[in-house]
Parts: sequence; structure tokens; C-alpha cells
Amino acid sequence: MGYFYGVMVTGLNFTKALAGLPVVPVKQGNHHITLLYIGDRKPSGGVGDKLRRVVEGFPCFRVELGQPLLLPSLVKPRVLAIEINDHGLLAMLRALIINALRDSGVNIADRYLGDFKPHLTVAYVRVKVNPQYLMTLLSYIDLSTLPVKSPWIGYR
Repeated sequence: MGYFYGVMVTGLNFTKALAGLPVVPVKQGNHHITLLYIGDRKPSGGVGDKLRRVVEGFPCFRVELGQPLLLPSLVKPRVLAIEINDHGLLAMLRALIINALRDSGVNIADRYLGDFKPHLTVAYVRVKVNPQYLMTLLSYIDLSTLPVKSPWIGYR
């Protein structure tokens, strides 16, 4: 099992929009924007308290959803996500978390550390799916019609 830091997103339901696609939707209430993957070891030694102090004053913010993505790559997709446009605040929040973890001696095992692609995780891709076929199917979904009720992202 891997551990990551992210931002929970409320008010989303992709189940109907993704019906019929070869994916398993993330359960409602579990949608998130992944900021940083740290590996298979859970941080210990008060790291959670330190992170809480670092991010507790971070302002709430909204993000704009972009296009569908298959991650970690189009060749071997594991996750269906939607890119986040204009992610300046997410990058700042991520930097705060990375600095706090490093200051606490946490080894960050994210091989994509230098390639930040902010995204909203919406589904898990079934094992034997042709990625091009899946992307073709996704091109028929109008993301602007997805039911979103007052999403907020951040800390209060």
C-alpha cells in the first residue's frame, strides 16, 4: 500500500458519466488531488502534526478542471484523472509539504517528483484496456456537464 498527500474534493459524482467505460470509479467522497506520493512507508514521529501546522493557514481555493488523463502513462494506465488547470496554489501547497517532510527526515519515494501533474483522480483503469480506445471513449464525455455541487479544496 502506498501513502500520498493530497487534497480531498467534495461534491463530485462521476459514476453516471463513467458508466459503460472500462474503469472503476472512485467512490463518492474519496475524490482527491494527489500532491505527492511518498512510498510504502507511513511517516512517523510527529510528521502529521508538523504538516498540520505548516498547512493550516493555507487558504481555500477553487480549481478549473481540464482534459482527461491516463496516468502514470498512456502506455500503461492505472488511473483515469482529469488535469487541473492553473495550479499555482497547488504547487505552493505541494512545496510546503515537501519541505516539511524533508525537514522531518522523510524519504520521498515519488519518481515523478520533478514532473508535477496536478490531477483529480476519478477512476481506476481495468487491467486489460486499450488506452487509445479508452481515450476515444472519453472524448465523447462532456466534462462541463458533470454534476458538481459547491466543490471546495483546501483547509479551513
